[in-house]
Amino acid sequence: MQRLDANTTVRELLIVFPQSFDVLAAHGMCADCKDHPPPVPLRRFAEKHCNGDLPGLLAELDEVIQR
Repeated sequence: MQRLDANTTVRELLIVFPQSFDVLAAHGMCADCKDHPPPVPLRRFAEKHCNGDLPGLLAELDEVIQR
């Protein structure tokens, strides 16, 4: 996977970086999605769960991934 961006899907993210689930869960993703992540782009997730703050979501995810 290249760098995370607006078009990276939740599914791609969680397959490659499962530790990122905690960030998504903190923004309202349900536990069922951990086992069956949706093919929803991060841009859409941010619109629905982060008041449209895609840059903030990507920064949080990058921080967890870099650990």
